[in-house]
Amino acid sequence: MAIYSKQRYELRLLLSRMMNDLIKGTVTSPASGTFVCAETAWEKPDDFFNEWLEVFDYSGTGVGKSGKPTDWDNTTHTLTFKPADTLTAGDLVEMHRRFTVTEYNDNINMAIDMAAEHALLNKVDESIDLATDTYLYNLSTQFLYVRQIFQESSTAGLFDLEKPIDPRYWRIIKTSTIQLEFVKELFYPTDGRELRIIGLASPSSLDTDTEACPVNPTWVVNQAAALMHQSRIRGEGSDSEWHVEQMKLCQTMADKIKGGSPSFNVSLTGCRPVVEC
Repeated sequence: MAIYSKQRYELRLLLSRMMNDLIKGTVTSPASGTFVCAETAWEKPDDFFNEWLEVFDYSGTGVGKSGKPTDWDNTTHTLTFKPADTLTAGDLVEMHRRFTVTEYNDNINMAIDMAAEHALLNKVDESIDLATDTYLYNLSTQFLYVRQIFQESSTAGLFDLEKPIDPRYWRIIKTSTIQLEFVKELFYPTDGRELRIIGLASPSSLDTDTEACPVNPTWVVNQAAALMHQSRIRGEGSDSEWHVEQMKLCQTMADKIKGGSPSFNVSLTGCRPVVEC
């Protein structure tokens, strides 16, 4: 089990709060293109949300629905948005004025990609069944490194973890398809026996809000924040200068976390590279 496990929407809420760009609420009295949110944080003057970029439903029956706020009536606490859609009472929404949900998601994934060679994860693959006189097998593309390989014992599903296959008996073939090759003169595949391959893999980018990220969330949020501030630097001016300073602060924190976290310094002892990093 991974030490860290934050879903994409959780990372986005943490990140947008760090960017001072978040108000959350619960939907009541929904109608086409409107809903009421009676929470105290929404106690704002009329039209306050009119220039905000997005209201996004992140939990509930209407999850994934999104719109651009166009009117806010503080007396009734009613938000109007376009394109008109109907949410569901009890749905949870997030509001942003500086960045869209897509921008947050993209920068979270950019940060995860930046950790691809460092925040390595233990991976076990048991998808290969040996065949008599077959010495070449396709290897899972998720592996960056392979550490050990075990052959299933005569009892199905059991492996002797004290006796890995001698590393002299196998090698990684790096072509357009990554393959595991056994040395014909040294290893004799037993037909039908399963292989257990143990190694290291990169964290994957997140395609949905419910996918979990195994990378330190504090690092992900700070690194993504640095990228987002960088995206708003436009020549000279006080606004650009502010983003430069915020970018530096977030990047310094991200680097500090990365340098001091064991999860970014995984030992490669005994590992063989699968791809050139």
